[in-house]
Amino acid sequence: MNILNLLDKFLNANENDGQILINPDFCVRLKTHMSGCYECIERCPDLSIKITDSEINILENCSNCNACLYLCPNSVFYVKKDKTDKNLENFYFCGKTEKYFKNFKISATGTNYLIKCIYELEDVDIISSLKNRFDITFVSSDCKSCRLKYFHNKKIKRVNEITKFLNEENIFKEINAEDFNFKEFAEEHSKKKKDVYNFKTADDKAGNKNTDKENIESEGGVKTTETLDRREFFKNSFKSLKDNAKKLAENVSIEDLPLSELYSQFIPAGKNDKNINYSLLNRQKKIYKFLKENKEFVPLFNIRLPKINENCVFCSNCWEMCPTGALIFKENKISLEPFFCTSCGLCKDICSFGAVRMYKALSLKDISGKKSLLINKNNF
Repeated sequence: MNILNLLDKFLNANENDGQILINPDFCVRLKTHMSGCYECIERCPDLSIKITDSEINILENCSNCNACLYLCPNSVFYVKKDKTDKNLENFYFCGKTEKYFKNFKISATGTNYLIKCIYELEDVDIISSLKNRFDITFVSSDCKSCRLKYFHNKKIKRVNEITKFLNEENIFKEINAEDFNFKEFAEEHSKKKKDVYNFKTADDKAGNKNTDKENIESEGGVKTTETLDRREFFKNSFKSLKDNAKKLAENVSIEDLPLSELYSQFIPAGKNDKNINYSLLNRQKKIYKFLKENKEFVPLFNIRLPKINENCVFCSNCWEMCPTGALIFKENKISLEPFFCTSCGLCKDICSFGAVRMYKALSLKDISGKKSLLINKNNF
C-alpha cells in the first residue's frame, strides 16, 4: 500500500474535482455475467479497474487519465467538473506538449486548450464546430509510443468519419509538436488575452452605470427584478418541478428537450428508485438537443436501438436488467424510450431466445418519443 497515495487522498478528500467516481447502478457487468462488455477493464492503460460480481473498484495505481469516462456508454465513471460552459478553442494541445511552453511567457496549465488527449473532445462538440466551419487543430506529441494511443487513434478515426460526412476533410488538422510554431501561438494568445481583458474592463464600467440607474429607479418607487424575493420564487417553482418530474420522465421525447434544461436534475435515469446519473442525462440531453436542430446528422452518431421479434416469451430479463430504464413493460407491452437508451446492448446479450437485435437510428423519427416494441398477445 502506497502511504503517499493515501495521504494525498486524505488531504484532498473534499477537493475531488479530478477524482474518478463510480455510479455502479449503471454497470452492465454488475447486472449479469452474461454481458459482453469488458471495454473498461481491457482498455484501461493502468489496468486499475477491477470488477467483481458485486462491485467496481479503481485501484491505487490509477493515473487519472480519464479514458474510462469516454469508454463507458452508461457513464458509470465520472468526475466532478466545473459545470460552466467553456468556449471552444481553435487549438488543442496534448498534455505532453506542456514542456514546449516553458520557453515562452505563457502558462498552459489551467487553460481550456491543454487536454490529456484528443479523446477528451466530445463528438457532438466536434461535429457542431466543424459543421459551422470552425477550424480545429490538435497538436500532438509522440503518439506512437504513448500509452493512450488506442484512445487517440480511435478518436482520430472518428474525426475522419465526421469530416468525410461533412465533406470538409481539411477543416481538422493534427500537427506534431516538433512542427508547430509555439512562439507564434504564444504571441497570438497573449494578444487575445489582452483584448479580452480590455473588453471586460469596459463592460464592467457600463455594468456599474446600469446598476446605479436601477438603484435610483428603485428608490423612486419603481419595482425592479432586484426587489423581488428570489428565494421564495425559486422555492415555489422547483417544488412544482419536483412534484411533476416523474410524470414528465415518462414522456421525455426529443420535442421536450428544451424544457429538460429545467427538469433534468429531477428526471431519474432508469427506475424511479435509482440514483440519478447526471453525467448520462447531460450527455444524452446535449446530443438530442443538437439532433433536434440538425436532424441530418442522426446517422453520424451511430445510435443503436433494440427491436424485439416474435421469439420473445416476455421473460422480463431485458426490461428488468436495463441499467437506464429505457425498456419498459407496461399495459401488457414492451416499450422503448430512446432518450434513455445508451446502445449498451445488454438486452441483446442476455436474451436467451434471440428475440432482441440492435438497429441503427437513421432519422429523427427513430429517436423521437416512446416506441411500442411488442405486445403480449397471449397475456401470460
